[in-house]
Amino acid sequence: MAAAATMTMAEGVTHYPDPVHNVPPSIRTDGPRVQAGWDLDALKLEGNQGGVIPPSYLSWLTPIPADAPIEDIRAAYERDGVVHIRGLLNREDVLSTREKFFEFVAPSGVLKPGTSARDAIYNTALDPSHFPGPSATQFNRSQNDNALLDYSTRAGREDFIVSFSDQAPLLDFVSRLMPWQEPMRFRRQLLRTNIPRSYNTATRVHYDQMYLRKMEPGALTAWIPIGDVSPVSGGLLYLEGSREMGLEIERAFLEMNSGLDPEEQVSAFNQNMLYGGGLTKDCAAFARATNRRWLVGDYRAGDVVFHHSCMIHCSANNEDPEDKIRLATDVRFTDRMAPFDDRWNEFYYAGDGK
Repeated sequence: MAAAATMTMAEGVTHYPDPVHNVPPSIRTDGPRVQAGWDLDALKLEGNQGGVIPPSYLSWLTPIPADAPIEDIRAAYERDGVVHIRGLLNREDVLSTREKFFEFVAPSGVLKPGTSARDAIYNTALDPSHFPGPSATQFNRSQNDNALLDYSTRAGREDFIVSFSDQAPLLDFVSRLMPWQEPMRFRRQLLRTNIPRSYNTATRVHYDQMYLRKMEPGALTAWIPIGDVSPVSGGLLYLEGSREMGLEIERAFLEMNSGLDPEEQVSAFNQNMLYGGGLTKDCAAFARATNRRWLVGDYRAGDVVFHHSCMIHCSANNEDPEDKIRLATDVRFTDRMAPFDDRWNEFYYAGDGK
């Protein structure tokens, strides 16, 4: 297969097949450019690197009401590889969880003095580079380097987070959406805090299967914004029509990795990957290379986005005008009756290399 992209040696090397040649673009008909008062042509979204994404490479991720017929939701998921479900969870429960989380991590100093934990306003007197979130970019850090990472990692084991992730509306929806015998939630999850105007820290371009290589593609991720996340507040961006591309890229990686030691073959951080995992840090360049648009969401507390494990996505920088910290979590599901990656049934800890 053609190698369409090579990162510099300083970053490590990532190869992936020519996305246009191997997987033709599948771009939907243009819809409205303005949604809920947000104009795509006026947005200046930036990813981890690469500058502003040209508006021509942006489109909307349109929400579907949680009470829509499950057949319609399932058809949208099977077509697009991702569905944004509006109002699946109780809004007050989500905001209460946000408040409890930021009360828990407040000793890190991340909150602006005199503000509420529910608002979670960043303490702009501090350097945002001191508060990188838990992500693949930090896989070789010690949590002792970062008080916020330490507290947020511990929060993931607390009852208020475990019960939030195990709540019935979430598992019930997965049971209705997926054709599984016995849906189960992986214990491992990350609580991601995106600090306003913290640059080169946004989630890089990737798909989840590269971290789940001990199982077949098809796991389901529920991305849950814990609070309102506007289009400029650092929410996830999904590359339209990219599930098949992710499958194709992963097949190429499995072939490339076949000569490595077994442990390296299933690692998202092996010698064939971008340093820290992922495909690239430059989401604007990736959109141009693949001739696809990034789907932008206007996320609200209570919403959940479900995506296939090979759906390509990233995040934008948080440019929230009120300096609110973006908090979200990734909760992943699979069928307990099928082979799965047991590494993901352990709680996350900083530096676990997964």
